Amino acid sequence: MNRAPFPIVAACGMTALAFSTFGLAACGGPTTPEAQPRREADAASYVAPPAVTAVTGQGEQVLLSGAGAPGATIRLATPQGEAREAQVDAAGHWRLTAPAQPQAALYGLSQSAGGRTLQSEGYLLITQDARALQLRAGAGARSIGPSPAVGVTAFDIDRDGGAVLSGRGLADSAVSARIDGRKLGEGRIDKEGRFSLSLSGPVPPGSHSLKVFGDGLDATLAIDATPAAALTQGPFRATPVAAGLRVDWMTPGGGVQSTLVVRAGEPPRRDLP
Repeated sequence: MNRAPFPIVAACGMTALAFSTFGLAACGGPTTPEAQPRREADAASYVAPPAVTAVTGQGEQVLLSGAGAPGATIRLATPQGEAREAQVDAAGHWRLTAPAQPQAALYGLSQSAGGRTLQSEGYLLITQDARALQLRAGAGARSIGPSPAVGVTAFDIDRDGGAVLSGRGLADSAVSARIDGRKLGEGRIDKEGRFSLSLSGPVPPGSHSLKVFGDGLDATLAIDATPAAALTQGPFRATPVAAGLRVDWMTPGGGVQSTLVVRAGEPPRRDLP
């Protein structure tokens, strides 16, 4: 049976994640016929959501830079309600700083302009070593900033075993993945040298060997597909594992997704030409 890689569970009444703190809505907008003209007007006036393009560690601070609508106010918020703001310049660029954290930190990003607030896609994860990833519900994590190396960057899995593999490789080349020797996915690396590969079958709970092949790419990783335990101490949990960092996090729809952030240099990576 065909199934979406990540079924999203609706949870309009849930309170475990402070959506208003992040600035994210738990449920969609109106779907009545009266709402159609508004949706059409919104489509005509589409504005790209704000984005983080680079994160750099600077001692006790982390410098973030990104893109947004000129003149808009950028807001970076923690689940606890702490927020920092910056203005987008006329060229559509913004910069702000946040305190460096001893552990991985999760943020919501939004921009406000003309009485309208627009959320970024997914959440921003910044690790203790200032690596940054965009966590996307129902999709693979996207590493932020340029990467000079071929390798696996993240492995996302939901409670049903649907999984997406993400990484970097040679542009326009083929990539494939096997779990315990069974081929479960293949695709092509895009023109930016990125790949996001949805596996064709569910990954059973427990420990597995993941092998990824491509032009100049031959990586083997130990992964744990055990479903995440309940999140009782907030909307996410970060746990060091052999291959890097496992982050269990609550999606805006109320489901729990797990992202393995693969440690830089694990497995060995080689410089891109």
